Amino acid sequence: MLRSFLASLALLILTIPSLLFAADDLAILESVVAARQRTQPELQNYLASIETSLIEEIMARLNEELPPDVNPPPTPVINKFWQRKGGNLVYASIAQMTPYVEKVVQQVSANLAIELNEMLLPTERAGQRRKLVKGAKITESEVALADKMIQHLEITFAQPTDLEQAFYTDGLRLPQKQINALVFDIDVSTGTVNELSIVTEDKLQLIVEIRYIEVANGHIPERFKVTSPDGKVDDLFEIQFANIHGAFLPSRMLRTIRRPGLQEDLEVKFKDYRINQPIPVDIQDRLNGK
Repeated sequence: MLRSFLASLALLILTIPSLLFAADDLAILESVVAARQRTQPELQNYLASIETSLIEEIMARLNEELPPDVNPPPTPVINKFWQRKGGNLVYASIAQMTPYVEKVVQQVSANLAIELNEMLLPTERAGQRRKLVKGAKITESEVALADKMIQHLEITFAQPTDLEQAFYTDGLRLPQKQINALVFDIDVSTGTVNELSIVTEDKLQLIVEIRYIEVANGHIPERFKVTSPDGKVDDLFEIQFANIHGAFLPSRMLRTIRRPGLQEDLEVKFKDYRINQPIPVDIQDRLNGK
């Protein structure tokens, strides 16, 4: 009886690790999310104004559509509000925003509503990630690289899968539909994704290399390089930071897109930062949908 019990106990002990691993295939990815949430803990919110030639370009195009006897509206001042608990927004500081100006803000917002730490593995989509990998083949390995330990996680979907921004947002203009495989290389010591590889059903392969700066309690990305093995895709997204009252915040963003049929350059500047201030009533109303 005792011998049978010990044998059963030994079998259970040997089985537990594999069961835990099977139930938590994405633990290494969620550890990246947890590490990210600890960065710059003193920063709770900020409000900044934004300068970009994109606004002038859009206004110029829209002005061409106006009748000759209609005076064009002034170029809107665009602001960005961020808060740690979510509910961030990009908006124009105009009391009565006409449909004309609203159209400008909507076009600009897609390029400016970028949260650097949320571009990979959005926090609120953890459950969605787990649903998407059910039935997928997941392999994990470790690679010692210089003085770093790199965790290599490969996800091969059972069939082409639509990610719907569960693993990365639209900010990097990466494919979201018909994905065959994802590969993450994670620096265990910093809790950051150093490289992401994507393979689509139509054989497109993209590699995203990420570089970071060190801040209080962690790291934030300062450079995304997106390339394809055939050289047809060569995008670069770089961020320059400024120390604003002890917090590192973007001061300038540069993005170049070089793809077949798409050549684009964008520069964005952030200024007049206000950090950790009470949320203005007008912003609170916008957040509440008023």
